[in-house]
Amino acid sequence: MRILMNMSDASSSPGPRDRSVKMLDVAAAAGVSRSTVSNVMRGHASVAADVRARVLDEAERLGYVYNRGAAGLRMRQSHLVGLVVPDLANPFIGQAVLGIQESLSARGYLVVAASTGDQLDRQAIVLRTLGEHRVDGFLLIPAIASNSEGLLTDLGGLPAVLVNRDVEQADVEHVGPDDRAVGRLGADHLINVHGCETVAYFGGPALASPRVLRAREFRRVAETSGATVLEDWSAPTEAASGAAYERAVRLIATGSIPRGILCHTDGIAYGVQRALREAGISTDWCRVLGTDDLPDSPFSSPSLSSISVDAFAIGRVAGDRLLRQLGETVDELVVPQPRVVGRQSCGCEAAPAAVKVRS
Repeated sequence: MRILMNMSDASSSPGPRDRSVKMLDVAAAAGVSRSTVSNVMRGHASVAADVRARVLDEAERLGYVYNRGAAGLRMRQSHLVGLVVPDLANPFIGQAVLGIQESLSARGYLVVAASTGDQLDRQAIVLRTLGEHRVDGFLLIPAIASNSEGLLTDLGGLPAVLVNRDVEQADVEHVGPDDRAVGRLGADHLINVHGCETVAYFGGPALASPRVLRAREFRRVAETSGATVLEDWSAPTEAASGAAYERAVRLIATGSIPRGILCHTDGIAYGVQRALREAGISTDWCRVLGTDDLPDSPFSSPSLSSISVDAFAIGRVAGDRLLRQLGETVDELVVPQPRVVGRQSCGCEAAPAAVKVRS
């Protein structure tokens, strides 16, 4: 497990700490009540900025140490949140974690992160272990085969928000992109903007709810528009660039190549792009869209067109929804609607002309 902490508010050169200094001492020095000092230390947004700054300055000057553990015992809260995901190295998850951390750290919560490898047994162990360590709640991207009964048992009645993937009939709050809109936008862009007569929805885990919803809507729009969905190119794959590359190489060798491809993730699209590039297939022949619009996508070759789902915002909203369950007052935020970001890989932008370098 990892503990993710936002240290941006910490002093770069803190003074000596004196555990004999009490909260009442800080309150007296700052000219405020003890409850105001407590609210500042717990990150409550209700305290005015100038009062917060004065309290923190006096706490620093006096060397005050806030005992979060004791405060948690009094309030029956630990201010720890369990973040449980399939793969911490996944770029989409990395962006979502940044949003989660921004939300929770602003209210004084620390995030304890653990990876399940998309394995149900490991997920059960992680959730129960974190529960034993008194986390206040969970943010969870559930393992693919999660079911409502097992998930609710493992959550142990603690507040929880599911991120990205949903679990049917679990009755647990879910925050994620509009996956049907992703499929609809991808099909419409490839078919109606770029005139692709044959298309595919490429890759992604077969049982993952985002793939199921996106692929279903992609197919519906394609069939309504009179385009043909190539089945071999529309099969599930592991969500990794290498697996996507290997499958695309095999499919290209058959000679049947769609004119437009919507990939389940940008990472999958990177693998497909490499296979097409090595086979000499231009973006004029096969147009590619990714999903996620990762920070590296504008720098791929060719630059990757993608459907932006704003993983950072998803994480921020998920964090805020959990805070609300924990009794905090937060602003009502919503996840932005997906949108197409057109670049070279789908033909929205022309590839730059080659520059001849003099010897």
